[in-house]
Amino acid sequence: MNRIILLACTAAVAGVIGVKVWAAVPTVTAKDLPRIKATEPADAVRTLSVRPGFHAELAAAEPLVKDPIAMAFDEDGRMYVIEMTDYSERRAEKLSRIVRLEDTDGDGVYDKKTVFLDHLAWATAITCVNGGVLIGACPDVIFAKDTNGDGVADETKILFTGFGNTQTKLNVQGLFNNFIWGPDNRIHGCSGEDGGMVTQAEHPDRPALDVRGKGFVIDPRDWSMTTEAGGGQYGLSFDPWGRLFTCTNSSHLEMFMYDGKYASRNPYYTMPDPRVSIAADGPAAEVFRISPEEPWRVIRTRWRVGGLVGGPIEGGGRSAGYFTGATGSTIYKGDAFPKDYYGDAFVGDAGGNLVHHKRLRPDGVGMIGERLADEKTREFCASTDTWFRPVDFANAPDGTFYVSDMYREVIEHPWSIPPQIKQFLDLNSGNDRGRIYRLAPDGFKSTKPPMLSAASTADLVKLLEHPNAWHHETAARLLFEKQDAAAIPLLKQMITQSTQPLGRLNALEVLDGFDAIDESTLKSALADANPFVREHAVKLIEHQIKDHVVSDGLWSNLVKLANDPADRVRYQVAFTLGEIQHEGRVPLLAAIAKRDLNSQWVRAAVLSSLSEGAGEVLSQLWSDSAVAADPAGSLLFTDLAKIIGSANRDAEITAAIQLISTGKGNNATILVARGLLDGAANINATDAMRTRLAGVIDTAKGIATDNSQSTENRAAAIGLLAYGEFDAVQTPLLGLIGTHQKETLSAAALSALDHFDSPAVADAMIARWDKLSGRERNDAVGILVKRPARAMALLNAIKANQIPASQISAQQVAFLQSYQDPAVQTLARSLLVTPAAKREAVVEQFQPALSLTGDRAKGKLIYEQRCISCHRLEGEGNAVGPDLVSVKNSGKEKLLVSILDPSREVAPSYVAYVVETTDGETLVGIIASDTTTSITIRMAYAKEVVLPRSKIKRMTSDHRSLMPDGLEAGLNQQNVADLLEFISTTGN
Repeated sequence: MNRIILLACTAAVAGVIGVKVWAAVPTVTAKDLPRIKATEPADAVRTLSVRPGFHAELAAAEPLVKDPIAMAFDEDGRMYVIEMTDYSERRAEKLSRIVRLEDTDGDGVYDKKTVFLDHLAWATAITCVNGGVLIGACPDVIFAKDTNGDGVADETKILFTGFGNTQTKLNVQGLFNNFIWGPDNRIHGCSGEDGGMVTQAEHPDRPALDVRGKGFVIDPRDWSMTTEAGGGQYGLSFDPWGRLFTCTNSSHLEMFMYDGKYASRNPYYTMPDPRVSIAADGPAAEVFRISPEEPWRVIRTRWRVGGLVGGPIEGGGRSAGYFTGATGSTIYKGDAFPKDYYGDAFVGDAGGNLVHHKRLRPDGVGMIGERLADEKTREFCASTDTWFRPVDFANAPDGTFYVSDMYREVIEHPWSIPPQIKQFLDLNSGNDRGRIYRLAPDGFKSTKPPMLSAASTADLVKLLEHPNAWHHETAARLLFEKQDAAAIPLLKQMITQSTQPLGRLNALEVLDGFDAIDESTLKSALADANPFVREHAVKLIEHQIKDHVVSDGLWSNLVKLANDPADRVRYQVAFTLGEIQHEGRVPLLAAIAKRDLNSQWVRAAVLSSLSEGAGEVLSQLWSDSAVAADPAGSLLFTDLAKIIGSANRDAEITAAIQLISTGKGNNATILVARGLLDGAANINATDAMRTRLAGVIDTAKGIATDNSQSTENRAAAIGLLAYGEFDAVQTPLLGLIGTHQKETLSAAALSALDHFDSPAVADAMIARWDKLSGRERNDAVGILVKRPARAMALLNAIKANQIPASQISAQQVAFLQSYQDPAVQTLARSLLVTPAAKREAVVEQFQPALSLTGDRAKGKLIYEQRCISCHRLEGEGNAVGPDLVSVKNSGKEKLLVSILDPSREVAPSYVAYVVETTDGETLVGIIASDTTTSITIRMAYAKEVVLPRSKIKRMTSDHRSLMPDGLEAGLNQQNVADLLEFISTTGN
């Protein structure tokens, strides 16, 4: 049985995974941890520093409200607030509750409180719908309603249950959250990190819905649930045009690039992860707090630096400095701020006592979020009070922006606080306090909200043009709930006659909620002057399709829009074409692919629509010299060929082979041949495909060794040799390793050799070991440990002192010592028994490096030798571990610990996973993408392997970093100082 291990970091590093034993237990006294007093509500606003031109107003405070973590306004402007009093360790007491706040005199200050529903456990999500309130309180989704008008819920019903039920211990900061009304007339939510297998409470016999790593959508008509792209930690928000955003603790602004339903429809193609960071300054960007450091954080950081306790070094020895607790990402959609703020993003950092602001601008079909020029070194809102804990936001009826301030003395995951410190902290301090602020421009005057519960259908339709999201979203919801047929002609009239693009878009979506869009109205929207209206109209064509057939009239519109000047429109056309069967579909997809060749997202949309027709697109683009000459064209040809090979339709394969037979060995020919073989390998049809492509493989052998060819052509040819007969290709492949060839070529050669079982593969690598570069050794060890015979050859070489044991990484050692083959396991345990140095001792050993003057140029060489395989910095390197642009902001102290003790505390996205397949293979790497149909494992040099879910037997993790211990092997203190200097100054 073959076992495959994908390893991420150079094999030049050493270390055996051992049990971590900390130094002497540190002590602290109450005197070392002075308590910080709360600021009373009357003085609270004075602690806030807000961007010039804006100010904060206290809309509500204790005793009226406490621990507010989320809020929702009903149709009459009453605010329903979650009070999470049971944060962070009192879930069993069910202290969370929903309260309704009212401003009875219209002065902008809430003065009336009613307890709507209490005795909830860790409530985290809320929205108003169907005359009641939808509430998320793990593990349940609950609908509660006041039927007699006293403000208290007298009717409650559990709709769904199972959130978090796959976890042995719930993470209070990883719960499902953020119910929001979407433009599609449904309620969207984040699954959080805890995930779960969710069932309908009234139908437990129905299949459970796996929400791990996904978002979910609830249809209020029948209370059904589906999944979508999602999975943010705490924060979810649509912008005015229907684009969806979220955040996680250490990635403060992310965007979903496509609707999750498109991810799984082409079984022969894996879509890229829909969730991407869009912050120009990196996921864990620098932030600027103005509050003092909390004493307990200072002590914990000092202990961590000294190796006395586990955990990351915060802010380079400070308690802040970059995003560690991003929360509540929300798009501003009100009408009180100046117009240029419309569509901007706001994110809280509860640990830093601040509200961060980003302006969004288009970046192809995606977005980029940037600080304003005069906010480069300050935040939109920050407090001098360490109790200020902004956790969520809301667009308010009056057009301003509301901030939920949980207001706690301590806000921190309880698992990460050392018990010696925790005993002196009161994690409940502040659970009787809380504030809600209104951020407003100077000169703003608060007004009472309209009573939309009494609004007529005509009035509600008119409100769809309102620039304030609360007005048009609430109107849209009420129209959907009322289903008054009198709205239909008014909505159609607005779609065709309104002067407000937002009104036309809202009317279009509401009309769809009535199932009343006729072709004439849809054609009008497809021809709209606004590209966002056209984009949504294209998507709504999918609701007009019956048995994959669309009318001639709508088809004519799609043909025009395939060449639309707006890339977002073409992007949606590419997706929608995948739902249609029409003889003109493939030419349109080919045209979009050519026009948007350099957009990875549009290419992905095209490929997702080609479960049938990939061969035709390849044929149409094959002779286009512009496509063939573009590197993006090479990627497209390869992906098309993989689809063709995986689909295994003989006529399509024959046509593709006939095409490449005319290519005379050019790069496109090689890439298509490789794609066909990769696709065939997915369905265990390699032998037949190899026979059909024998001529191309023979041509590739000559290209691989031709020094007059470009590196790109040679690397492609080398890759194709992986599918040749070993006797025919071993000479050129073996000749490319350990001979100081370009790393691109040697890496390709090693990857190709990996396909063969011959003992000569291991013998050749071991014989050339001294000549291999660091990257070649990393790749070589990964290959040698795959199969028992190779693993024995590696261990025997170590035993014979041909290969130093120090060049085997921690993960590789652990893998060999638990190898399924008994002989390999026994030899590994006898040879590789030297325990790794205790990480805290290593950190202490290299502490003097922090006071040495580093040489940046020398540090760059070390980065290139030991870090570039897994980390990017200023456009160089590979994105496996964290991007060093954002990590460097944490300071040299944190960098030192992160380098020397990478597993002290690991962000979830960088944890190593072991994935066992149904084919008997074992893969180790980080999870780069997790979709409904597959997962993608990423290893060093950003190599990726896509695994269909059908091939996954089991997936486990020991929660260690993929970065191994022992990076310091062979380095002295000055070397480390040089490396720290290079990383911390690059880009400055």
